[in-house]
Amino acid sequence: MEDRDSGRRGLLSDFEADSRAMLALLDGLLVGAGALLESPGDWAERLSGDHASPLTERFIEQLATEWFDAWPPDALCAAVTEQVRAHLSAWHPGWPHLWAHILRVTGLAVTLAEDVDLDPALAYLVGICHDVAKLDEFRTSLPHEEAGASFAAGVLQGHFPPETIAAIQAAICKADDGPLARILFDADKLDKIGAAGVIRRVSTGTSRDWLAAALARVEQDADYFPPMHFARSRALARDKRAFLARFLPLAEQALGF
Repeated sequence: MEDRDSGRRGLLSDFEADSRAMLALLDGLLVGAGALLESPGDWAERLSGDHASPLTERFIEQLATEWFDAWPPDALCAAVTEQVRAHLSAWHPGWPHLWAHILRVTGLAVTLAEDVDLDPALAYLVGICHDVAKLDEFRTSLPHEEAGASFAAGVLQGHFPPETIAAIQAAICKADDGPLARILFDADKLDKIGAAGVIRRVSTGTSRDWLAAALARVEQDADYFPPMHFARSRALARDKRAFLARFLPLAEQALGF
């Protein structure tokens, strides 16, 4: 009987330790939309100290496998990137959260383009411009896809033939099913699940009261995740959903729901 009681106490202690680690991790993710965290390294630094644990290390490792670097492949892409960043940061305090999403989508878009032998610069430009007008919807009635397509046309005019610019615009507007549109679709949807999906939803809040709704949204996105167009996309989706299958139950247990 004493051995059995000791075993139960040991299991309880392990659960409590895991729960404490999960709560510490979730608290670390609650940074608010104004926190500028542009890479897995930024998150690793944020989650060190009071939030550190083997669970946090595993989370950061997963995030690093999902977050592809978004280095501009040429001078034009670099110039457009600066214009997008300037546009986003001009007035809305929550721009850093959207900027991180754009960087993740862009890095993945370039990776997918390389896999299917498509010009990575075109994929980069589609990714970096796709949500440039997202915040503008708060003060205009124009859908952000249309405004983003107009922005892209303005900054790319004279640098590409009209048909290339039209293809970039169509991908941003979801107006066709061409290669660029498929790449953007997969990259954008993949950012809703996995560790990236967790930070995308959780990090906009600053209180534990936000966690239930944020994690429920991640779970919903995983449950209704659409089919992907490319082998790399499908492999990433499997890995991200497998991670969530382990992560979400532990988070729900730790939070008591």
